[in-house]
Amino acid sequence: MRGDFLAYREHFPNTPELPSTDPDATARFTEATAALADPASATSRAVDAALAGSEVVLVRGFLGNWMPGNLVQVRRALRRRGADAWIARHAAGRTIEDNAARLAARLATSGDRPLWLLGHSKGGMEALGAATRPHVEARLRGVLTAQTARGPSPVLESLLERKHQASLSGWHRRLAEAVQRIGLRLIGAHVGGLELTGERIRAAARRADEVVRPYPHVQAASWSIRPTTWLDSFHERLGEIAPGVAHDGQFYLHDLIWPNTPNVLLGEVDHAQPAMGGFGFDPVAFWLAMVAVALGRPGSSGG
Repeated sequence: MRGDFLAYREHFPNTPELPSTDPDATARFTEATAALADPASATSRAVDAALAGSEVVLVRGFLGNWMPGNLVQVRRALRRRGADAWIARHAAGRTIEDNAARLAARLATSGDRPLWLLGHSKGGMEALGAATRPHVEARLRGVLTAQTARGPSPVLESLLERKHQASLSGWHRRLAEAVQRIGLRLIGAHVGGLELTGERIRAAARRADEVVRPYPHVQAASWSIRPTTWLDSFHERLGEIAPGVAHDGQFYLHDLIWPNTPNVLLGEVDHAQPAMGGFGFDPVAFWLAMVAVALGRPGSSGG
């Protein structure tokens, strides 16, 4: 869909060795993206069959509710394919577990149709948390996550915990962080932001690792060199904190790759693009291809 993943070595030469992954998921994603361009292809028919009559819940990232259009285009496209697609209500100021519990409670009243959970960034961790509830797990056909990190956001650590301060370049950068810090408190997002820092996010990842899933989980990870959304793209700051280390504008690449999980690895995709699109990136094609990858995993019934 975008770029050569291995080109990160050229752009970010100080990137640590990445966790090993099965290249099959990325290959299937690439093949599915091409096949989905033809509505009559076997891949298109399989994806449409899996989505028709299913319930699909889109879970936004940390500040997704403050980003107009976040996952809206994807929701509309899924509805056109016959899915009951809706965007989960969550609060930026709540913990991962709080939002997961609220989502699970909502799903307890939505019937017994086949269910897909699609989560972006922090929303992916919340989707995985909701999936642990028995009444949710029993319906699940797949959990698809994009840019969902296992390690901290250095940007939020800098803003909320005042870490990495030695790397701030000049008074204007310190002033900008002070304004951003005040802004997060004013909108009540401070607690939710802390969930993506230090030991908190690592603990959430460990909890997710402990789950034995009878449904497929597919993660998409990427790096980027071009900022696309002001609220989610912090290329300059990440370059100050760890020069030459690959990132997606919010998290470092090595923290976006999940062990024992199919990882779709993409180049030149910024953190917000799976939710917001822009700069030639098609979020609808992205998520449909992710569904196709999940359908190829053992344990998926295809709806």
